[in-house]
Amino acid sequence: MLGLEKLLLAKVCLEKYLSYRVVQLNFELKLRRIQLTLRDNSLVYIVYNDHDQYGYQIVFSSLQLDRCRFDNFDKGWNVSTSPHHFHSWLRGDGLASPMKGDPTHDIPLLCQLLLQGQLRSKEIPF
Repeated sequence: MLGLEKLLLAKVCLEKYLSYRVVQLNFELKLRRIQLTLRDNSLVYIVYNDHDQYGYQIVFSSLQLDRCRFDNFDKGWNVSTSPHHFHSWLRGDGLASPMKGDPTHDIPLLCQLLLQGQLRSKEIPF
């Protein structure tokens, strides 16, 4: 499946699960990216390319490492889910990730983690 197709699926899921928390949704076709601004002013970036790579990044503030990210771009992390990994809040290391790069699986899970506030925690929720 092409990155654009995945992005369109992700957009539908985001609108379904997060619509009441979204202040602004930018669908950036050329960048193959969705940028969400949530009511708490955090930013969510969803990226897919045509090489089966993805990234889901949540930026809570401009403070250093006040963010988390799921992706499979860099394959150098020694985790059981490689190349899929998670960069947790306030840390730079790579951890095992429940994400697979499939928007129909990943985006509902991402929304659940966002709604429950589990991504801005030192306790890894999965």
